[in-house]
Amino acid sequence: MASPEWMPPWLTLLMLSPLIGIALIGLAGVARVPDRLIKTFASTWTLVPLMMAIVVWVSFDANATSSGQGAVQFVEKIPWIQAVRVDYFVGVDGLSLAMVLLTTIMTPIAMLASMDVTHRVKLHFSLLLLLETAMLGYFLSLDFFFFFIFWEFSLVPAFFIIMIWGGEHRGRAAFKFFVYTVSGSIGMLLLFQFLYLATRSAGFPTFDLIALGRLGQGLPVEGISGDLATIIFNYAQELGITAYLGNNPLTYTSIAFWVIFIAFAIKLAVWPFHTWLPDTYTEAPTSGSILLSAVMSKMGAYGMLRILLPFVPDAAQQFAQVMGALALIGIVSGAFGALAHTRGSVKRLIGYTSINHMGYVMLAIAAVAALPGGASLDSRAIAVNGALMQMVAHGLSTGALFLLAGALYRRTHCSELTDFGGLRVVMPAFAGVMGMAMFANLGLPGLAGFVGEFFIFRGAWATLPFFTTLATIGLIFTALALLLMFQRIFLGPLNPRWRDLKKQDLSIYGLDFWAAVPLLALLLVFGIYPAPIMGLSNAAATEW
Repeated sequence: MASPEWMPPWLTLLMLSPLIGIALIGLAGVARVPDRLIKTFASTWTLVPLMMAIVVWVSFDANATSSGQGAVQFVEKIPWIQAVRVDYFVGVDGLSLAMVLLTTIMTPIAMLASMDVTHRVKLHFSLLLLLETAMLGYFLSLDFFFFFIFWEFSLVPAFFIIMIWGGEHRGRAAFKFFVYTVSGSIGMLLLFQFLYLATRSAGFPTFDLIALGRLGQGLPVEGISGDLATIIFNYAQELGITAYLGNNPLTYTSIAFWVIFIAFAIKLAVWPFHTWLPDTYTEAPTSGSILLSAVMSKMGAYGMLRILLPFVPDAAQQFAQVMGALALIGIVSGAFGALAHTRGSVKRLIGYTSINHMGYVMLAIAAVAALPGGASLDSRAIAVNGALMQMVAHGLSTGALFLLAGALYRRTHCSELTDFGGLRVVMPAFAGVMGMAMFANLGLPGLAGFVGEFFIFRGAWATLPFFTTLATIGLIFTALALLLMFQRIFLGPLNPRWRDLKKQDLSIYGLDFWAAVPLLALLLVFGIYPAPIMGLSNAAATEW
């Protein structure tokens, strides 16, 4: 694994920096520092992990190769619990680096969206920082023990953010979100216990995600003979399970596939595991909606690319058509769901567009899974790059939309599209910024969303032409839903109740406006020059 010498433990410092911020907020609370200063400090502190992530990005060698799962760099590996071979093992490749950058960009935005919080301010901002640590730990962990801890722990701050500061039906939404995610995680935890025991039976117990990924692809790992499918089958024989399920190794990798897939599909909101999303995104406070949609949903896609495809490639290829079908249903149902809410809640409509966009990511993953082992590496890279760019573009554009939807609610105390009309007259700059966020979300050429969708369609066409063709329906109806949303809010005659809005001391040239501007700037930059993001995943893509 490539790892720069004479470097401080950047990844550990990156993960710990939000926790240091929490400690300082606690000290400020003891000193009775005013809430206004707590908000300013917490928002400013989130620039620390962002700067660290940029340092890692600048130092990252996108052209490096290794014998492991992609070009993993900045590796830190320390024995932790040797009795069960658990290591503190973190590292970053192009795939995880893109997600780390997205996390550290969107957390300050979520902080700025929370400036109107007046209830339990220190707790709110501490939970946002805690959630950032959990998400960073998830994307950086290369040992399943820590990977799973951060995966589960991210639920805790997210749950309380929704439960305490959410909307009228926040309790139901928070519990639905929590129960869905935990239900999927139980199976994954049991499976990895089985994998650990299976590798122990093979002579080398491990929770190492890179080692398990190499075994899944039939690549040699020191201390273990055989591929992961054979190891799983042999251990099933040892336990006597083959007497009930037969002697076909693919049966056991297929079970492993579905256990892992369901856990990650719930987080990604793949149909039919998506029903938690509309309520959760709608009822969460603006900061929660931003982080849930922009970052946490990507944890599911990341898990599929990091674990599902490398661990059980044969089973993934066998079920690629099923994944493609689920992706298509999600794309179309998300588009029609958004269209059905063009007279309903702004946040709910945006939530349904997220289901649609994550369907495209799922389509790209299905396309990678469908490629045979000897397929062109270019084909894999195209699909993975498309998925990665779509995740980044969706995170930035949907984060901007939720930010602006929250700003609109604070100015009007209305959330239904039928409450608005003609607001461009009194909020012209706001209309322009939200219009650009909307066009970025629907994939306008010249913006990052278009690049992601183009590469997804290009990569998926070779292996899933039927699903790829029908998926274009989602583009049309999602665009229609977003255009209708813009029309309902900003076009037409001005609703008389908003005639004096411009006179209120609620200028759009405040934090809400300026927080959206850098997101839109990044969408424009990556739309014109996507290489800084898309080049990151090329080395990792060759492993799938």
